[in-house]
Amino acid sequence: MARLLSLLTSVLAIGIGIVTLIGLLSGVGIFAGTTNLFLQLTMITVAVTILIGILNLFGVHTRRILKRQRGWVYSIVLLASALVVIILRLLGADDANMALLEGVQVSIESAFAGLLLFALVYGAYRLMRQRVTWTGTLFTLVLIIILLGALPFAEAGAVVQVRAWLLAVPVSAGARGILLGIALATVVTGIRVLIGQERSYRE
Repeated sequence: MARLLSLLTSVLAIGIGIVTLIGLLSGVGIFAGTTNLFLQLTMITVAVTILIGILNLFGVHTRRILKRQRGWVYSIVLLASALVVIILRLLGADDANMALLEGVQVSIESAFAGLLLFALVYGAYRLMRQRVTWTGTLFTLVLIIILLGALPFAEAGAVVQVRAWLLAVPVSAGARGILLGIALATVVTGIRVLIGQERSYRE
């Protein structure tokens, strides 16, 4: 029975994957309509998953508050913030939501970005203190150039140009490499699903 159920799930996954792939590639015909139906069902599933995650979040932090566990004060702040955002969204107060986003979340992200500076400097210090290597020296040199180039000094024109080149060429190449890796991993996972080698949907 278990093997039959595993076979049925594999056939179902492979069939849906092939129909969706044909519909996305062709864009016309019955396959396109079926693909749109599958995509809508996927969006509904994702929405239900997010809703379950929110309910789980409220449940976990409510129990932490009632039991006075460690960090229960932060749980109160989190639940209050979540309730305020949900209520404002239900009331259609988009301006208030944007004010919260720009005044709270953007400020917190900026603070974390500022802390990143100290983390990088401390990391370079620890790296050079343990052992001086050419990779550590290169990391420290690039870090110094990036930090000096971000300072509003008019006379640091050459440093600013080098910083702009570093961001435009090596950093951009690294980011594109990461995106290509993600794309290849997605393609490989899709192929494994289509040929029935991916077993996660059976569990």
